[in-house]
Amino acid sequence: MRVVSEPDGTTDTDPFPALLRIGSLRHWFDASDLGRGADLRFERIAMGESNEVFVAHRGDERWVLRRPAAVPLSVDGANRIMEREFRFQRALAGTGVPHAEPVALCTDIDVTGAVFYVMEFVDGLVAGEPVPVELGGPAATRRIAEEMLDALGALAAVDHEVAGIADLGRPEGFLERQVDRWRGQLESYRQRELPGVDEVTEWLAANRPSTTVPGVMHGDFNRHNMLFAREVPTRLLAVLDWENATVGDPLMDLGYLLSGWSDDDPDLPKRAEAVARWSERSGRQPEALGWYAAMSTFKLACMLEGVYVRQSEDPTREASEFIAQLVLDLIARARRLADAGADW
Repeated sequence: MRVVSEPDGTTDTDPFPALLRIGSLRHWFDASDLGRGADLRFERIAMGESNEVFVAHRGDERWVLRRPAAVPLSVDGANRIMEREFRFQRALAGTGVPHAEPVALCTDIDVTGAVFYVMEFVDGLVAGEPVPVELGGPAATRRIAEEMLDALGALAAVDHEVAGIADLGRPEGFLERQVDRWRGQLESYRQRELPGVDEVTEWLAANRPSTTVPGVMHGDFNRHNMLFAREVPTRLLAVLDWENATVGDPLMDLGYLLSGWSDDDPDLPKRAEAVARWSERSGRQPEALGWYAAMSTFKLACMLEGVYVRQSEDPTREASEFIAQLVLDLIARARRLADAGADW
């Protein structure tokens, strides 16, 4: 972590001038009633393809500031995503979905060059692989999976109209758009052969579910976007990273979560157990889940191929061969899921 501070109020020595203007941020923090005094410092804790995350320190208080990357694919799009993220998290109040409470949104780009928001600091750990000892180690894998299923079920139970976010998606025709949208996006930047793409998209188009029940979906619901409590048994403290959230079909999230699970893994619930647990908490009965698993896997492959292409064309970055291979692996998995889709 790199600490960014500016005790004297000047701005000409900011270590990240494209990301933080601490003098104007101090004034904004004051106006937002986020602490007082000259002591305002930041730790850069995440540098992603799309967004940057900082912990803001002021006295004994801490918050998290989230803003777009310095050079996003679309400035307007990145700013809109910040506003959407803030609204989605604000809509989760009282829903049973663990999340960081959003504190304040800034749409004035003069403050630090982009729309950003501040949310509460959640002191937890990501359940990486292997699971950290503080969370219970590998023995906590099942507990972590159950906590995620409970949160995902609670999210699927959210009434998007009551929550005031009905305008943050287009649920009508959502499934009908998926295959063409992601295949079209892939073709707009694809530069190499990707075996299996035709077979996967043909199966998805031919087997698309005929009905859907709209709801809130996270869009990237995986362990790397979760914070868990340092205790045994652990518990899910917050679902993070709402940049892909929309009002669509919640079964996309469930299919995505289960697409990499195996009934042969003794540390995870069987698929039937997982679906039953999700159904109990969501009040929904999933159908055609194999289609959703294959579709969400193909979607992720398309997104990651875009990341790989951007890395390849960016002279300041080194293209990740791990991502390049992961795309191929995901397409192969989507083919296997399509073959087994009728059994889900």
